[in-house]
Amino acid sequence: MSRDRVNPKTLRRLFRRMGPHLRPWRGQLILAGLAMIGVALAEVVRPWPLKIVFDGLLIPQENPDAVTAWFVGLFGSGNGLLAAVAIGLLLIALIGGAAGFVQAYLIAAVGQKVVAAIRFDLYRHIHRLSHSFHDTASTGDIIARLTGDVRMMRDLLIDAMVFFAARILVIAVTIGVMLWMDWRLTLVALTILPPLWLLTRHFGTRIKGAARKQRRKEGKIAVVMTEGISAISVVKGFAREAYEEERFARQNGASAEAGVRTTKLAAHMDRISQVLLAAGTAMVLWYGVYRVQANAISPGDLLVFTAYLSTLYKPVRKMASMTARVAKASASGERLLEIFDLKPGVEDAPNARVAPPLDGLVTFQDVRFAYKENDPPVLRDASFTIRPGEIVALVGGSGAGKSSVAKLLMRFYDPNGGQISIDGYDIREFTLDSLRSNISVVLQDAVLFGASIRDNIAYGRLGASDEEIFAAARDAGADGFIRALPQGYDTTLGERGETLSGGQRQRLTIARAMLRDAPILILDEPLTGLDRTTARALVGHLRTAAEGRATLLIAHDPLSLELADRVLMLENGSFTKLDPNRLEIPA
Repeated sequence: MSRDRVNPKTLRRLFRRMGPHLRPWRGQLILAGLAMIGVALAEVVRPWPLKIVFDGLLIPQENPDAVTAWFVGLFGSGNGLLAAVAIGLLLIALIGGAAGFVQAYLIAAVGQKVVAAIRFDLYRHIHRLSHSFHDTASTGDIIARLTGDVRMMRDLLIDAMVFFAARILVIAVTIGVMLWMDWRLTLVALTILPPLWLLTRHFGTRIKGAARKQRRKEGKIAVVMTEGISAISVVKGFAREAYEEERFARQNGASAEAGVRTTKLAAHMDRISQVLLAAGTAMVLWYGVYRVQANAISPGDLLVFTAYLSTLYKPVRKMASMTARVAKASASGERLLEIFDLKPGVEDAPNARVAPPLDGLVTFQDVRFAYKENDPPVLRDASFTIRPGEIVALVGGSGAGKSSVAKLLMRFYDPNGGQISIDGYDIREFTLDSLRSNISVVLQDAVLFGASIRDNIAYGRLGASDEEIFAAARDAGADGFIRALPQGYDTTLGERGETLSGGQRQRLTIARAMLRDAPILILDEPLTGLDRTTARALVGHLRTAAEGRATLLIAHDPLSLELADRVLMLENGSFTKLDPNRLEIPA
């Protein structure tokens, strides 16, 4: 089966995965369904007053149908009948309009809430995925899935479901009435449905393929935008604005071309479906005139039947157009399922328990690790120990695997062999949250959020009091510059803290780590990129942060190594103890 076809199995998977988000809104959906029935009934009843006027007033029939006869008997065949029909038309419009408003409002409201719930579910799932996913995933593509692809789920779960249900109801009731009026004319009217179904199937396949390509290209646009904006200092520093604009224009143009192709296919389908529906109308009109001339039906019957034909063909035509939207939405849904189907490579063991209060004795015992099965190993039977209150520095060449040691300790990855333990417990015995709550981190890249300084420090321990936050800032040497800011601790930082200097940003991350007050501290090249004066000023604060904690220091500069009690060289996947006084740091 073509991968671009609207596959019923794919739709079933999407409804199984996304459908539970509809359950909280069952009441509103049921009410919308009742309103939908009201709309359908109004659609079916709307042509009937014309028949009453035609057969009861303009060209009175000797043997009118039961409905016309009842109206003529009640209101006569003069102005009373005309007034009743006019009032009836108005009532039908009012009832149908009110039901349509209720349906549209409820569907829109539920649709927005369901989209928000799916987006939150996807965002939560992405956060729960292992670090191996985030090491390779594109941030821009993830954002595209969280925005555009999720938004398309409204078309699939809400709009399409209600749309098809409403149209199928109208079609079923309309066909029933048409069969009651004249089954021969009805069969003629239905002859165009099989070719229309084949048309929809054919174009639906092609539209889905084009939509999938368009969504991929939109994902690439998001990647280019994310990279260009997040690295704006580099772009401006190298005067590469024109280059980035050309890069964006190339991807933007490719996306536009894909969008044009999708729209063109949908327009072709709509054009051909109109021709088929016109052919059906022509056949009904031709055969209907023959039936009137044969006195098998009245002129009013033909008039109403033609009106019902419009009531039948209009939703059929719209269903063909909706199929294009379903095809696009299913392409987006498949992109979401690609993420939802991913399982974390590292997760809590079935019998995992919450870690008890730990002292922080870290032991790597014969640890073997490679990122992928066929990759060369990063660690080969590597062993070392960090005792509480001790600072152990790791040095080694670029790519030697120093940061991998930190990732293994935090269980971003699991080793392929050997054991990592804290206080004698295998870290896989603990839940991930409780393990990581015993670890504080200061990274080379001082990651801050677009929130207040108070909230950025409190990220280390949510719920910390102001006094605790202020104390951590003082110990990190940040309190002075924070209070000098116009709003002090309530100052909202720009994205990634770009409004602060590098030293100020790093002081805030040190304060955050100190507030966490965990028994284990990871310092991943914390002085990299800082000028020597700033770096020298931070050494004392880092020493304060490491006091009493088992500290893993990943470093390459002599200044950082002044903090170390022991220095280990990581080379060829194993550790060698070095003399800090006779240290040659690899490039």
